[in-house]
Amino acid sequence: MLSGLRYGFRQLRLNPGFAALAIVTLALGIGANTALFSVVRIALLKPLPYKNPERLARVWMDNRRLNMREDWASYLNYQDYKRLGTSFESMAALTEPDVNVTSDGEPERVRGTYSEAALFDVLGVAPLQGRLFTKDEEAPGKGNVVLIGWRLWQRRFGGGDILGKQLDFDGRRFTVVGVMPASFAFPAAKSEFWAPLVVTDQQKQRVGYWIQMVARIKPGISHAQAQAEMDVVGKTIEQQYPDANAGYGVFVNPLENHVAGNVRTPLLVLFGAVGLVLLIACVNVAGLFLARAEARTREIVVRAALGASRGSLVRQLILEAFALALLAGAVGILASYAGIRGLLALAPTDLPRLDEIHIDGLVLVFAVVVTTGTAFLFGLWPAWRLSRVNLQEALREGGRGMSSSPAAARMRSALVVAQCALAILLLAGAALLLRSLASLRGMDAGFRTSGVLTMRVNASRTKYPQGPQLTQFYDQLLQRTRALPGVKGAAITSDLFLSDTPNSGTFTLEDRPPFPPAEQIEATGDLVSPGFFETMQVRLVHGRFLNATDGDPKAPTLLINETFANKYWPGQDPTGRRLIFGTPSPNRPWMTIVGVVGDMRRRGLHRGARLEVFRSTALAAGRNMQLLVVTDAPPLSLVPTVRQEVRALDPSGPITRISTVDAEIGESLAVRRFQAVLLALFAGLAVLLSAVGIFGLMTQVVVRRTGEIGLRMALGATRQDVLRMVIRQGVLLAAAGGIVGIVGAFGVARLLRSLLFGIGTADPVSYVGAGAVMAVAVLLACGLPAWRAAGVDPMVALRDE
Repeated sequence: MLSGLRYGFRQLRLNPGFAALAIVTLALGIGANTALFSVVRIALLKPLPYKNPERLARVWMDNRRLNMREDWASYLNYQDYKRLGTSFESMAALTEPDVNVTSDGEPERVRGTYSEAALFDVLGVAPLQGRLFTKDEEAPGKGNVVLIGWRLWQRRFGGGDILGKQLDFDGRRFTVVGVMPASFAFPAAKSEFWAPLVVTDQQKQRVGYWIQMVARIKPGISHAQAQAEMDVVGKTIEQQYPDANAGYGVFVNPLENHVAGNVRTPLLVLFGAVGLVLLIACVNVAGLFLARAEARTREIVVRAALGASRGSLVRQLILEAFALALLAGAVGILASYAGIRGLLALAPTDLPRLDEIHIDGLVLVFAVVVTTGTAFLFGLWPAWRLSRVNLQEALREGGRGMSSSPAAARMRSALVVAQCALAILLLAGAALLLRSLASLRGMDAGFRTSGVLTMRVNASRTKYPQGPQLTQFYDQLLQRTRALPGVKGAAITSDLFLSDTPNSGTFTLEDRPPFPPAEQIEATGDLVSPGFFETMQVRLVHGRFLNATDGDPKAPTLLINETFANKYWPGQDPTGRRLIFGTPSPNRPWMTIVGVVGDMRRRGLHRGARLEVFRSTALAAGRNMQLLVVTDAPPLSLVPTVRQEVRALDPSGPITRISTVDAEIGESLAVRRFQAVLLALFAGLAVLLSAVGIFGLMTQVVVRRTGEIGLRMALGATRQDVLRMVIRQGVLLAAAGGIVGIVGAFGVARLLRSLLFGIGTADPVSYVGAGAVMAVAVLLACGLPAWRAAGVDPMVALRDE
């Protein structure tokens, strides 16, 4: 076997042109597959760093009122889930606050977790240093201990001695009792500290939804069985407490699915696409290998005549294929390192476990398996063809038996058809995703997107402890910001973009009876400064915008969006109507609608608006607000001056999430952009490989038909006739592949349906565009061989023949 491999390497060295083309072709396919597998392995396949992670699940309240499967639960609902959910071995509650850290350096806003001590038992994790907190430390007055994450420890404290150190979180002093390992990032990658969840008597209610949950399922019970049981539990609680739980169920989501999030489908689509690229590469090299085997028919026949058995000849061809695959695999693995860097540069920031992606032993094993598989894919057909050749007849014909076979010609043509079909399929899929992305980018967000700087300002509790002081702080900040050079306008809002769990609640309309519990719907509520809608160019439909007069707590006012108005007052002007969140109470006045604003796509350009209500910061302001600054200058150039104004008013208040509105929208499309761009790159690679295959086939055709071409020209055929003849043959093969590919693309498009927006799966522009790109590639690939054929000297060709 080793001698056969050495002979194979020697053959490749004697044919450097063939070897280089085949190695580069295969290496591109192997490298692309290896790089993408390294991403898929970490994001989807590698077990999470917890004990028996397959038994872990996130448990959510299934909010049918907002069509939101992952919503927070009330504390008493959580207690019922834990008590009635016999499928769970253990369960823990948690919440994710953002807090101001003011110890040891510049004020910073960090994401953390308040949880029950049971969280660490549920997950099966231990600290890197120190200890975990205990259940006793969940009691009021005893919860001032904290575990910090490895990244926070390194970034803010330099990895030095930290145990026992006092930290200031939102004005509260916490003692560090432990440091968690770098691999621990729960419930999200941004989590940087964990402290005891202290629940007050006021929070132990059936309403008030703020609890997140994680559970460990008992051995032998599947996630589906746990979900079935919790469906019953959810219905039981809904029936017992209809006022608080009508329209709410329970959703048990495997932790692995929760972590993968919305990237699972895009990654699987990309992995399938890059597999097709490898298949095209193998088909391409199979054609090259077949042509080379045909060219060596005389050599093979002579060796057979000298006593070589058919089996030894077939084995030698397969070993040569393995030699080629080994070289291509080595080059492909080296190329995959660069490929990973490119993938990480394009990857969305919410790609799971992004910092863990690298080439490890398992990825190398995958690359070896792929390399071995490619050797079989492109090496078996030429070897099989050889096993069917009549060697005695080939010897009588001077070694032309294999190369002159009609079956061999048909097989070469079939390989080209297959390449074109696969390339068209990938091109059509890429075109659909790119058109969908363009459709999204062209959507009207309903508010100003260009030239807007955005940042979150977090007022410190020590300087601004109460609501009136917060309102005054943000009023002063707006005044100072609007006075800065280059600023055209500024506004404050609680959130321009809505999260998956926005601030929302049920409501009652004054002009109609209270909704039955089963029919209650939630509306999101946000705070905006007077002038917000004018600054952000939001359309006014009815009434007026909010202004400085809307701060009377005895006569509160609000705006609603167009979706809200159309649902409850279709075709009418609802200004003057009144509503209240929750149920009416003598202590809470009705809120009067003073205007209707156009819908804003705040949950992403691909999602419509919810029922939305806006109240003025003149009435009340939050502690953590979003500042929006409109400018004609590059928005980020204003960061130093705006930061200076914030610091002048609140030296210890962190400023976070500095960006632009355009960039935020771009980030919301990051997964779609990642998928569309990569699929387009893979499709481009497929077209290139297919063009190389067509070029190789047409070159062989011209060489084999040189005598025929000379005869045609001697009988009167012009150069243009020869050009048309050669190009027509290549175009007909490509057209056959194109038809097959388009039919296949229609089927594949159905799998992409959930990823498309604004276009259908039969979008004609996508398919015509894919066909046009392929047509150009085919014409270029056929052009050089056709030009060579047209330059044949008839006399020389006939004499050589």
